[in-house]
Amino acid sequence: MRIEGGDFGAAPVDDPRCYPGQIPDYSYLLVGDAVHPLEAGSTGRLLDALGDSLLRLGVAPLEDRRPVLFYGSNAAPAQFARKYGASSADGVVPAVLGVVDGLDAVYSSHVSPYGAVPATLIASPGTSLSVHVGLLHDDQLGVLDRTEPNYHRRTLSGRDYRASLGADEALDSSTAYLSRHGVLLLDGAPRRVAGIRAEGSSLEAATEETILEEVIELWNRDHPGEPLAGTTAYLKAIRTRALDPADVTATLRRRGRGDVRWP
Repeated sequence: MRIEGGDFGAAPVDDPRCYPGQIPDYSYLLVGDAVHPLEAGSTGRLLDALGDSLLRLGVAPLEDRRPVLFYGSNAAPAQFARKYGASSADGVVPAVLGVVDGLDAVYSSHVSPYGAVPATLIASPGTSLSVHVGLLHDDQLGVLDRTEPNYHRRTLSGRDYRASLGADEALDSSTAYLSRHGVLLLDGAPRRVAGIRAEGSSLEAATEETILEEVIELWNRDHPGEPLAGTTAYLKAIRTRALDPADVTATLRRRGRGDVRWP
């Protein structure tokens, strides 16, 4: 079965209000901008089938790939396909549905180049966060690094944060991209990213549109002489570069990251 990337709606880079984008609730193989759902069943059988598919496609085998946690827009095919569309690395990316324990996905204290307030991870004992585990080879990791200038790539030990493929394939370690800017605090607390399932989380969830409204309010409070008249005006200012995302990020970072614990 093949699903075109466009069937997953807009990419957040085109419409930041839809962040993190439409995320499938199943494992899939991304080939270019097409999504090939992977059959449910035991993780071992799924990985065997993946290995066969990669061999047929003539790309790097599973043993040459590293597990990367996709928890924000990277898990949305419409967004992720854009990252490899103009790169020299192949766009064949397995994304296996999984879970990581002890982490939650919250909003970062920065604005992306296209205007979204994106996600980052925080330590959250008792939370089981649904993720896709991307299996990437070194060239693909290099491309992803270049698309994440506001993040640094970290290796997480499976002893501290147990990540698994499906329900039965625990990983010794995994790779995650963590914000360089800290966590956005509203009324002293982080906000969980709505649309990402996190069992056991005690945090209040918020949509991207709600967060953008909060960001605009903070900006207008700090810049009374140049207020933004709502989300549409904000996004237009970002697109035309009348508003620099770095300036908005500076406003958010003044709120601090408090005592939020990082992975």
